[in-house]
Amino acid sequence: MIKPFLKRIIPEWIQKSTFFRSICKHKFSVTAIVALLICVCTVMGTAAVMTEDTARTSSLNSVSEQSDVINSSEVLESSSEISSVVTETTTTSIAPSGKVSTSTSSKKKTGKTSSKATTAGSTKKPTVSGGYQYNTNLDIEDNVFMDSLIYTGYNMKKHRADGKMWQYILAKYKRGYGWLSNITYAGGSTGLETKNGKPDIKYFERNGLVCASFATYVYFNYLPNVAGIDTSSLPRPENTKLADSWYKAVQQWVKKGYSKTIDFTAKKDSSNYIVFKPKQEIPIGSIIIFRPYSSKAKVGSHVVVYAGYKNGFHWVYHVGTKNGPEMCAVERMLYGPEPQWPLMVVTTPSNIRMAAMLEVELKDDSGKAISGVEFSLKSKETGKTIKLGKTDKNGKITKECLNYGEYTLIQTAVPKGYTANTTQTKVNLTTKNNSKNTIKIVNTKEKPVVTSSPSSNTSKEQETSSDTSSDISSDISSSSASE
Repeated sequence: MIKPFLKRIIPEWIQKSTFFRSICKHKFSVTAIVALLICVCTVMGTAAVMTEDTARTSSLNSVSEQSDVINSSEVLESSSEISSVVTETTTTSIAPSGKVSTSTSSKKKTGKTSSKATTAGSTKKPTVSGGYQYNTNLDIEDNVFMDSLIYTGYNMKKHRADGKMWQYILAKYKRGYGWLSNITYAGGSTGLETKNGKPDIKYFERNGLVCASFATYVYFNYLPNVAGIDTSSLPRPENTKLADSWYKAVQQWVKKGYSKTIDFTAKKDSSNYIVFKPKQEIPIGSIIIFRPYSSKAKVGSHVVVYAGYKNGFHWVYHVGTKNGPEMCAVERMLYGPEPQWPLMVVTTPSNIRMAAMLEVELKDDSGKAISGVEFSLKSKETGKTIKLGKTDKNGKITKECLNYGEYTLIQTAVPKGYTANTTQTKVNLTTKNNSKNTIKIVNTKEKPVVTSSPSSNTSKEQETSSDTSSDISSDISSSSASE
């Protein structure tokens, strides 16, 4: 018999087990039974811990000796140890000689590896349901950061027309394709030079840009002076030509709460590619700082602007070779005479909206919301039409991540029973009202037309005829009486 107090301290499922009942049949003492159970539980717990430790060890060992696991707090704490004077280095993306290849086995391998990182390999935008979000990921194919590259003279239209968009092409072939601008690699510009209030591209062509001055041009020249996005609240690099100054500046973005760091892992594979795995999706426009591959020191030697993830590559806009401003990839930064290694990823600052939001509100003339009506938006600059979707039960459509500029809002159809003065409305998306642009559209409800039946018309005609006859008879009678 199991004693009452034993029943209270031992779970019921253990008491019902065959193992426990067999112990009781041998009439061991209560103390012996309890001691035995404690031993069993201890062994099981120890096994579980060992299994977990083994899994962790295996996970850590999967990264080679050449890999770096970057911790954002560690990077920030080390900022005081960074040297204040660093010589600008160049990064080349020229691969060993050979034919142009955009689909080698190593690239495919890299693409598959990168896509496994949680959300790092995704360009899918978060669903917006009436909320207003800061710097959700922009459209990789059309955004203000791509526009800044195009503004330098980069021929993106030809790049697309050649059918090689988002395919890696060796650096030495790009000028032959006719994509590159007239700006070359040189340290004669700060990136801040302007003419008539706009970036002085001719000055850049004469004096060149380096990686740091190109990033300076993007954030502190193109964005405010062309795109109309005020970036004056952001700490600037003290020396706009030095990558390490940019490294220190973006750390201030983080400390002020404007940006966040994104942890990642990186290792070199057998093809000299960087297998780069960010722990979360990197917003387009983020800043990535690199260090020399040959040194473990946390010193910025290269800076790029993140362009997005596509076809197995984490693309960036940068200046790293004599080509000047161009597109490259994080995975290719080990190629060239001075290989680079990713050091820090800093997100697009959230206190500045890099894109606009449009809210369309459709109601009738009595103020009642009209749902299920489709709208689209056509860009004046590119001619591209963007489908916005259909109005919800509140008569609204919300669309984020739109480039600033002039558009035509198109109501694709007028619902039955309504009329519209126009189905096209001019819209200018600006940074005003915190970049939230609201357009209110009114459709007029048609008034019902009252139609009478033929029988009622006949009756009215007969009634009118009868009334007329009686009036005539009355007039005749009156005339006779007077005579």
